[in-house]
Amino acid sequence: MPSFLLSKLKQAQPSMRRRLFLYMGALAALLLAVLLVALLLLGQLKSPRAETEKALTFQMGAFRSDMASLWRNVSVMGIHLSQDMTAIIEEQTSDFSSLNGDVAAVGERLEEAMLEPLCQYVRQTDCSGAFIMLGASLSSDPAVDSHAGLYVQRSNAEHTTSDLLLYRGMADIGRQHRVMPHRKWAQEFCPADFPGLADQLEAASAPIERACRTTEFITLPGTTEQAILLTVPMIGADGRVYGLCGFSVNQTYFSAHHAQPSAVSSLACVLSGAAEGLDIQKGLLTYPAGGFCFVPDELLAEKSLRGGLSAFVGTELSFVGISEPFTVAAGDEVPHDLTVLISKAAYDRALLKSRLEAAGVLMLLLFFAV
Repeated sequence: MPSFLLSKLKQAQPSMRRRLFLYMGALAALLLAVLLVALLLLGQLKSPRAETEKALTFQMGAFRSDMASLWRNVSVMGIHLSQDMTAIIEEQTSDFSSLNGDVAAVGERLEEAMLEPLCQYVRQTDCSGAFIMLGASLSSDPAVDSHAGLYVQRSNAEHTTSDLLLYRGMADIGRQHRVMPHRKWAQEFCPADFPGLADQLEAASAPIERACRTTEFITLPGTTEQAILLTVPMIGADGRVYGLCGFSVNQTYFSAHHAQPSAVSSLACVLSGAAEGLDIQKGLLTYPAGGFCFVPDELLAEKSLRGGLSAFVGTELSFVGISEPFTVAAGDEVPHDLTVLISKAAYDRALLKSRLEAAGVLMLLLFFAV
């Protein structure tokens, strides 16, 4: 073979190797792109933040709908209760101002006539109890700060068919109607034990449809049970305010009857007062049936995260979730907050799992590329 042909062949070999390397590189890049697109289409490469935000947003929608239904039912039944109790008051007495100190008129007439209808309202309403607080006292001493009335509770808030107990009111009247006194029974309401009731009684005005209000989250006197009270004023045809009535929703009832079904692990749903941060102790909490949620006894500081999420940070426990305002009653000046959240530990585990899966996928793609 002539020498010039050999030199041409030697010069061509490196060029062919470079082309072959480029072709194989292009084929590897195409293969990587096809595999990456396939994994994306099959949903194998998901952002845990986006997935968590999507799941919690869906859960918030369900929780918001359930809360709207609950408080709409309680508000409507509260208006009917106010109208019925006002009619009973006007039927039983012609001079409401003369009731102070008149035990016979308040007990034998008013409470006797009111108790059975009140019990029926408890059985028909989505609540743990119902009450009537009159603008009159059994004591004729003006220095005694107390109000006559009735407060009936379910004996076991987890079961709507349970017996009823008399929490406030005249015990003899309750026994006559087979409503036994509560273990922390008292004959009258003491405004100091029910924060907000005295102020709402003083501010009561027509129309009652716009005067439905809620109290702050209170601990029922003599118990450890947290509850929120929805109040409706009782106003006569002449504009006279006879008192307040309404319903209570306590923690036991709320967690038993408004647990949110969910596939999200360690989920908690909270209805709380509006505040800078989240105080679960001053709110109603529910979580999926069979689940468990440890309630921190401190105010959780709220911090914004990427992806529409918020972190609720405490000294011992932290959470990740979504919060939004919610109006419980038409007359509330400040809305409450609805919050759905999961533990920060569960969220961090999801992030770590996602990173490990992404690393495994990258190694797999690198293997195919090689």
